[in-house]
Amino acid sequence: MQLPKTVRQIGDVGGNGRVYIEDYVYTYLNQLKMEKRNFPLRAALFGHVYHKEGKTFYLVYGAANVVDELSWGRNEEQVRKEFFESYELIGYVNIYGNKQELPGKKDGYYIFYDKNESMQNYLLFCYEQKKGKRDRKERETTDMAGKSVSVSIKDLIKRLIYGSCIIILTIAVTSINDYDKMCGFAEAAGRAAAYVSAGQ
Repeated sequence: MQLPKTVRQIGDVGGNGRVYIEDYVYTYLNQLKMEKRNFPLRAALFGHVYHKEGKTFYLVYGAANVVDELSWGRNEEQVRKEFFESYELIGYVNIYGNKQELPGKKDGYYIFYDKNESMQNYLLFCYEQKKGKRDRKERETTDMAGKSVSVSIKDLIKRLIYGSCIIILTIAVTSINDYDKMCGFAEAAGRAAAYVSAGQ
């Protein structure tokens, strides 16, 4: 077992357990906290567990939001095989708002720095998944907006036609005593009714 040399301590790390989280994983977990701050979440952790001199050391090289993965049709083992094959599923972190509970019920941990291509690839995959979801929503919104615009224009035309009919009726009422005007009204009303029927 070789522990990372360059580390940064966060919180209280006392007791028999030591948790070391790679920087990309730390960034990902913080991003999850910000995105889902009103919901409790559970992330699977991938890495290695070592036992030495009565202490347990957790080295975390990968993490995946369990709920997101299930919505994409995969479980933790499938994620591990695809992105973190050289690591084991070593536990979970439960995040509730700003509180998080790491393996061994630890609040404090160390952050370390590594190339960590596995986590980089996973982050890229998550970005593509979310981008695809946003693009689909935008297309649906655009489609809905197009339909509502075409429906609105059709409704506007109908309203204009009905409005014209009302004006014609008003003219008819005011000229009801004049026979010639009444005949002219009857012809105009007949044309308007035919136009409305054809437009529907």
